[in-house]
Amino acid sequence: MKEQKSVAPALTKGFSILDLIAREPGLGFAEIRDRLGLPNSSCHHLITTLCQVGALQARADRGYVLGLRLFELGAQAGNQRQLHELALPMLKDLAQRTQLTCHLGVMEGAEAVYLLKVEGSREIRVNTWVGKRLSLHSSSLGKVLLAGLPESELDQILALVSWERKTPHSIVDPKVFRSHLQTVRERGWAIDDEEDLINIRCVAAPVRDIQGNVVAAISAVGTVLDISQERFDELAGALCATAWEISRNLGHSALP
Repeated sequence: MKEQKSVAPALTKGFSILDLIAREPGLGFAEIRDRLGLPNSSCHHLITTLCQVGALQARADRGYVLGLRLFELGAQAGNQRQLHELALPMLKDLAQRTQLTCHLGVMEGAEAVYLLKVEGSREIRVNTWVGKRLSLHSSSLGKVLLAGLPESELDQILALVSWERKTPHSIVDPKVFRSHLQTVRERGWAIDDEEDLINIRCVAAPVRDIQGNVVAAISAVGTVLDISQERFDELAGALCATAWEISRNLGHSALP
């Protein structure tokens, strides 16, 4: 079979360098160049770039080892694979204790999307499904994900939000919403009080990775009969405890 030509040769060569250093840490410039058959100039540019982005690190003896950025990315990749497996039993327990439908979701572009759903035991079911997309500004899950973003990233995402008034309770003023997000950050959880759908309420809490970044959120949703406003604090406590337990299993060590 004919070998497929790379559409990004520099990227392919860069990964070849990383693969070589992963197998034989400490190799110097000349050894890398000779092992991979690279010209002096391109090898120099590749190694310099890999060091600049944190993928390689130069040692005092002029050898190279993998950079910490790769370990961070590896941890995040591992987190993504583990997230479903770790969260599902805890989400089932949460749904059983609260008797509400519970979800795990992440941000994708300018929307939130459900990755997991566990039904509660109430007779009246809320119509949700895995893969359902949610507005970030009108859902508790979306608010939690937004509140965890650095300011520069938050600006970019909010610029893409449609600010659709889903119900009379939706927050559609960006300035008011930013103030609302500050409240979410301070208390560590968010609510959707009939802001996305009339007669539906929801509470959400953040899931963090080993670096403390918000990588997902969990939520509990029900009708206004299931979730009275007086129940918000109680549900928030249960959600935050479950979210912290998932985060702890992802390597996050800060106290809840």
